[in-house]
Amino acid sequence: MDLKTIYSNKPKFVVREIGEELILVPLTGNVAKMNEMFTMNETGKFIWENINETTTVEELEKAVTDEFSIDPETAKNDIELFLIQLVTKLKI
Repeated sequence: MDLKTIYSNKPKFVVREIGEELILVPLTGNVAKMNEMFTMNETGKFIWENINETTTVEELEKAVTDEFSIDPETAKNDIELFLIQLVTKLKI
């Protein structure tokens, strides 16, 4: 999974935090497409916020295991699933 591509597309979304969830709204030009919103739970929010231009999947796995006290295998599977959904649903 190419995290640099995901990172480079982050500015194409308006991001709002509501409670422990993160709401992403894609932008078209300078206008938000309000009929397409995406909600991320606490884990998704954590992953989204920790993707930057130099992040690797391995670094995300370590950060998730440290933050949520889960085993590396579960973290890896959850991150892979999240990234696939991110790319598919957000068309990144």
